[in-house]
Amino acid sequence: MRKIILLGILLPFMAIAQTDNKIEGLTINTPCELEYTRNLGNQNNYSCVIQNNDDKIFQYSVTVQNLFEEMKGLSGNSLQIFKDQFLQSAKENAKSNGESTESIVLANGRKALKIKAYLTYSDQKFVNTSIVFLYKQKSFIVNLTTNDLNNTSNLAKRIRIK
Repeated sequence: MRKIILLGILLPFMAIAQTDNKIEGLTINTPCELEYTRNLGNQNNYSCVIQNNDDKIFQYSVTVQNLFEEMKGLSGNSLQIFKDQFLQSAKENAKSNGESTESIVLANGRKALKIKAYLTYSDQKFVNTSIVFLYKQKSFIVNLTTNDLNNTSNLAKRIRIK
């Protein structure tokens, strides 16, 4: 009987447990473990999906692209121009797709772009929030896709850079 009571007490805490995922030099806190899913060229993908008791689906994913060749030899002003143009291109691409964008600053002062898009799949509506930024000669796109359209979780606060 004690085991059943203890399980009843711990189960709600286990349902909201958070995992620190270390992905290619940074940490992303999610309620599930991000697993390596595939590599397309110089692009690595990680993801996890959870579904709560209310049939709300949350898919967290991270796409990491190695930009070593594109950034090789850049320093100082030319590196800053590359970073600014990278974020500007991502912003223009999102806007051309009808997505909303917002320039943000991550906790460590790194510039990033937040992109929000609404999707429909099999009559189910989803909202996709993406955070795009550069770190250590790599581009990162951290995504949260959910059918909880009122979800206000701050995806940017889940990203920790040393």
